[in-house]
Amino acid sequence: MAKKQTRKPASDSRGILDLSGWNFIIFLTLAFMLLVFVLSALKGVSQDVRTKAGLTCPTVLLPDPNACPTGWKLTTDANQCVGFICETAK
Repeated sequence: MAKKQTRKPASDSRGILDLSGWNFIIFLTLAFMLLVFVLSALKGVSQDVRTKAGLTCPTVLLPDPNACPTGWKLTTDANQCVGFICETAK
Protein backbone atom coordinates (compact mmCIF):
# COMPACT_ATOMS: atom_id res chain seq x y z
CA MET A 1 0.00 0.00 0.00
CA ALA A 2 1.27 3.48 -0.90
CA LYS A 3 2.08 5.94 1.80
CA LYS A 4 -0.27 8.92 2.01
CA GLN A 5 1.63 12.15 1.55
CA THR A 6 0.68 15.28 3.40
CA ARG A 7 0.43 18.47 1.41
CA LYS A 8 2.35 21.49 2.56
CA PRO A 9 1.49 25.04 1.47
CA ALA A 10 3.62 26.40 -1.34
CA SER A 11 6.64 28.03 0.22
CA ASP A 12 10.22 28.82 -0.59
CA SER A 13 13.25 27.55 1.25
CA ARG A 14 12.76 29.99 4.18
CA GLY A 15 9.19 28.93 4.91
CA ILE A 16 7.51 32.11 3.60
CA LEU A 17 4.17 31.56 1.87
CA ASP A 18 4.01 32.26 -1.86
CA LEU A 19 1.71 35.26 -2.42
CA SER A 20 2.24 35.67 -6.15
CA GLY A 21 -1.38 34.68 -6.80
CA TRP A 22 -2.56 37.60 -4.68
CA ASN A 23 -0.47 40.25 -6.46
CA PHE A 24 -3.26 41.28 -8.84
CA ILE A 25 -5.85 41.55 -6.05
CA ILE A 26 -3.45 43.61 -3.94
CA PHE A 27 -2.72 45.84 -6.96
CA LEU A 28 -6.44 46.42 -7.63
CA THR A 29 -7.09 47.22 -3.97
CA LEU A 30 -4.27 49.76 -3.82
CA ALA A 31 -5.33 51.28 -7.15
CA PHE A 32 -8.90 51.69 -5.88
CA MET A 33 -7.65 53.29 -2.66
CA LEU A 34 -5.51 55.71 -4.68
CA LEU A 35 -8.46 56.59 -6.90
CA VAL A 36 -10.65 57.34 -3.89
CA PHE A 37 -7.90 59.47 -2.36
CA VAL A 38 -7.33 61.48 -5.56
CA LEU A 39 -11.05 62.04 -6.17
CA SER A 40 -11.63 63.21 -2.61
CA ALA A 41 -8.63 65.55 -2.84
CA LEU A 42 -9.88 67.03 -6.14
CA LYS A 43 -13.47 67.42 -4.97
CA GLY A 44 -13.37 71.22 -4.61
CA VAL A 45 -10.81 72.06 -7.27
CA SER A 46 -13.31 73.13 -9.91
CA GLN A 47 -14.80 75.75 -7.59
CA ASP A 48 -11.35 76.91 -6.48
CA VAL A 49 -10.19 77.40 -10.06
CA ARG A 50 -13.27 79.43 -10.95
CA THR A 51 -12.80 81.57 -7.86
CA LYS A 52 -9.12 82.24 -8.52
CA ALA A 53 -9.77 83.06 -12.18
CA GLY A 54 -12.39 85.65 -11.26
CA LEU A 55 -15.19 83.72 -12.91
CA THR A 56 -17.53 83.56 -9.95
CA CYS A 57 -20.63 85.67 -10.00
CA PRO A 58 -21.02 88.39 -7.40
CA THR A 59 -23.84 88.21 -4.89
CA VAL A 60 -26.94 89.82 -6.36
CA LEU A 61 -28.71 92.37 -4.15
CA LEU A 62 -32.04 93.91 -4.95
CA PRO A 63 -31.52 97.45 -6.24
CA ASP A 64 -33.15 100.51 -4.77
CA PRO A 65 -36.45 101.11 -6.64
CA ASN A 66 -36.09 104.89 -6.28
CA ALA A 67 -32.74 104.90 -8.10
CA CYS A 68 -34.33 103.97 -11.42
CA PRO A 69 -37.72 105.58 -12.10
CA THR A 70 -38.34 103.59 -15.30
CA GLY A 71 -37.74 100.23 -13.61
CA TRP A 72 -35.01 97.62 -13.27
CA LYS A 73 -34.52 94.82 -15.78
CA LEU A 74 -33.05 91.44 -14.82
CA THR A 75 -30.30 90.39 -17.25
CA THR A 76 -27.36 88.03 -17.57
CA ASP A 77 -23.87 89.00 -18.72
CA ALA A 78 -21.29 87.10 -20.80
CA ASN A 79 -20.32 84.92 -17.79
CA GLN A 80 -23.99 84.01 -17.21
CA CYS A 81 -24.09 86.07 -14.03
CA VAL A 82 -27.42 87.61 -13.10
CA GLY A 83 -27.65 91.35 -12.65
CA PHE A 84 -30.01 94.33 -12.83
CA ILE A 85 -29.86 97.23 -15.29
CA CYS A 86 -31.93 100.34 -15.35
CA GLU A 87 -34.28 100.47 -18.35
CA THR A 88 -34.15 103.75 -20.12
CA ALA A 89 -37.28 105.45 -21.37
CA LYS A 90 -37.95 104.84 -25.06
